[in-house]
Amino acid sequence: MTDQILQNTSDKIEIDIYYNNVLTNPTSIIIREIRDSNGTVILTDQAVIQGSTTGRYEYTLDQSYTAILGVYSAIWRFVISNSTFEHTQYFEVVDAIRYGYVTPDDVRRLTLYDEITADIPTNEVLQKYIDRSTQIIDTYLGGSINYAIYTEKIRCVLDKIHNGVHIQLRHRPIVDVTSVQLMQGPQTTVDLNVDYIRVNENAAYLEYFQNVSYPTLQICTFDATGTPIIPVATVVYTAGYVSVPEPVQQAAVSLVEEMYKATKGDDKSLVAYSIGDTTERYGHTKNEEQALMELGLGGVSTVTKLLSPYRQPFKRFGFVGPLG
Repeated sequence: MTDQILQNTSDKIEIDIYYNNVLTNPTSIIIREIRDSNGTVILTDQAVIQGSTTGRYEYTLDQSYTAILGVYSAIWRFVISNSTFEHTQYFEVVDAIRYGYVTPDDVRRLTLYDEITADIPTNEVLQKYIDRSTQIIDTYLGGSINYAIYTEKIRCVLDKIHNGVHIQLRHRPIVDVTSVQLMQGPQTTVDLNVDYIRVNENAAYLEYFQNVSYPTLQICTFDATGTPIIPVATVVYTAGYVSVPEPVQQAAVSLVEEMYKATKGDDKSLVAYSIGDTTERYGHTKNEEQALMELGLGGVSTVTKLLSPYRQPFKRFGFVGPLG
């Protein structure tokens, strides 16, 4: 999840540094620059300190630089094995720390349910509903869409004709690919040059191509002493949204509304009405029943439409077999 700093307070940001898929301490490291949400450079060449584990580093941003709300960026520069690397990290300066896809204030601001007011229910109660809505959304989407660093070991497909490999990752959109390592044989691996990787950010799909005229990517797909080897890639990458998309925020608020309505007895829709003897009947519409089956709630037929564009690849595209 994106690091968050409360407006007008001091707090830290941190990163984990991987080299050859292993957490590694660099020989030197600084933050080359920090920009605020307006794109203005506010700090340069800042010293950082080592964190709690190998490869983890942190920097405390003083409160004098956190007056402006929005998304900030920090460029970390570090040296490993005489090579210089840079990583751009994003973080938010916020007026309230967010746990999930919305805050209690977001719910109060966006809700259309008149039983949720400026002070009813309490923030603590609303946060419980937000926590549950986050679990429901992540299950439906196939994982969190928050900005984060991921390490995945996943099956991939060799492109022997073009001397390459295709890798479908589990989280999107991709922000940055740190490293890719392939199982080359029963006991060996090969590290791919990320500069040769073509990234489809929105599909979370990687394509690697070496020199087609002179193949150098040698992957053993059969072990004579055992069984065929299914190519596996270990990928370290950054993916997700720095700021929660508005449709996802609205979906989270709608789920909170529906759960809160259930406690108030307002979770049924009028589906029948008779004038003679004034008969009325409450239940779920067909669309709501379909949403109920998929999300486990009623009255949320619009939520799936709001969330559908943000489903993760293995939920959205239905990959199976060697890509699974």
